[in-house]
Amino acid sequence: MSLIEMKHLRLIDTIHQVGSLKNAAERLYLTQSALSHQLKELESRLETRIFHRVNNKLVFTPSGKAIRDAAKEVLEKMQALENAIQETKKDNLKDYIHGYSKAETVRLNNQAKSVEQILHWDSKWDSGSLILEAGCGVGSQTIIIARLNPESRFVSVDLSSRSLKKAQESIDQNQIENVAFQQADILKLPFEDDYFDHIFLCFVLEHLSKPMDAVQELKRVLKPKGTITLIEGDHGSTYFYPDSINAMKAVEAQVRLQKMKGGNPNIGRELYPILDKSGFTDIVVSPRQVYVDDSKPELVEGFIKNTFTAMIEGISDEALAQKIIDKKELDCGIEDLYRTADGGGTFCYTFFKAQASL
Repeated sequence: MSLIEMKHLRLIDTIHQVGSLKNAAERLYLTQSALSHQLKELESRLETRIFHRVNNKLVFTPSGKAIRDAAKEVLEKMQALENAIQETKKDNLKDYIHGYSKAETVRLNNQAKSVEQILHWDSKWDSGSLILEAGCGVGSQTIIIARLNPESRFVSVDLSSRSLKKAQESIDQNQIENVAFQQADILKLPFEDDYFDHIFLCFVLEHLSKPMDAVQELKRVLKPKGTITLIEGDHGSTYFYPDSINAMKAVEAQVRLQKMKGGNPNIGRELYPILDKSGFTDIVVSPRQVYVDDSKPELVEGFIKNTFTAMIEGISDEALAQKIIDKKELDCGIEDLYRTADGGGTFCYTFFKAQASL
């Protein structure tokens, strides 16, 4: 094993940038004790001091300066390599069935607003909590949970740099200051064990081919007695009036296409067994039903038209290209879905919210 590891180089470079162990710990998502342990470990291996404290300031020793200068060069090269790898990962992002268009961003924001009270009336955690939002996307849910928990801090991560840019813009526009964004893979999180008080993810597991692996990785970074909150939909819960065979075929086309990409749009019904098999306790799953009729005009517009039917329209080109459904059936199905939003129609869909403890 090398005396100096990458974690040590990041540690030294970060301390050089921010000037204190406390600020470095926050930047690296470490506790101060963990950071101090790494520093002592490095000094022990090298049998030399890296810093001296002078008037409450950290001053590099000659050995520390040598490591600092080398760290900067090595980390720059590593960042270039990581950027190149992220470019190759863009092909994986194509598996996200809904894409990254402006229209999809609008749809996600419409969805979040239309069902906010149904999904998030109880999305509240203890004041002062550090919360990981895994798979934040464009920040549609981030805004809601950050506002509901102004005394807590959020670290919101996503694999897509494009989505994170939109999320940051949205947070800035809404003047929300308790959220920090970071690009990260949910299957390999850049945080130490037992770091977060709570974990939140919404509409994420449905897109993963190995949701259990993701939950296990989330479990790793959750503190003992910490909690996890999962929210997922279930397309199998969709029903409406007037009945339409073509509309159901259009919904099924979405289901089949997402399964072809390795996802599971019916995963809502599986949240309890996923959490149970992952070793969580005190599991509570509550159905959050969206029922719409003429007495709820805000949901007619916000959910039936701008969320659900817009989602089916969004996968039309690919569903046709994959020959999952023919164009006449799809066009008629989408038209019939919109018809449920006309006078006299009804629409019903169920989300599932699971909360559990470690």
